[in-house]
Amino acid sequence: MNEEIQRKWSAETDSVLRAAGWHPGRSISTAAWESALHEHDGFEIHEAARRFLAEFGGLAVPARGAGRTMARMEINLDPTLATWDAEIFEVLSEEAGSYLYPIGMIDRRNGYLGMAPDGTVFTGMDSVTFFADNADEALEKLIEGIR
Repeated sequence: MNEEIQRKWSAETDSVLRAAGWHPGRSISTAAWESALHEHDGFEIHEAARRFLAEFGGLAVPARGAGRTMARMEINLDPTLATWDAEIFEVLSEEAGSYLYPIGMIDRRNGYLGMAPDGTVFTGMDSVTFFADNADEALEKLIEGIR
């Protein structure tokens, strides 16, 4: 199949993710993250978060300035950055109307990324904001600076 047809996002997003260590077919173990978050905070991972973290977990993209419609934010896809913050995720989940599992942080640790079981992505710290319908859209919006 043609690589252009397989691409989930723009060439720019693809290039940035590859520079961060992503590659097609990337699959890493999520067991250590799952264990740490469950042990410290009682987080229970769902399948959408597990699939996302297996492909993108551990990647980091530095902040890069102006984007298309908002600033490009630093992205750190390490769910353990939410260790000890179960109460924050309880509030964010309640506001989102769905259980959110931490998948990382954005904006120099000023906001969490949380994923619902249906794969939708939310951002928040003090309050929650719907961000994207799925992980691919969320990555594209964060990397290219799209509100």
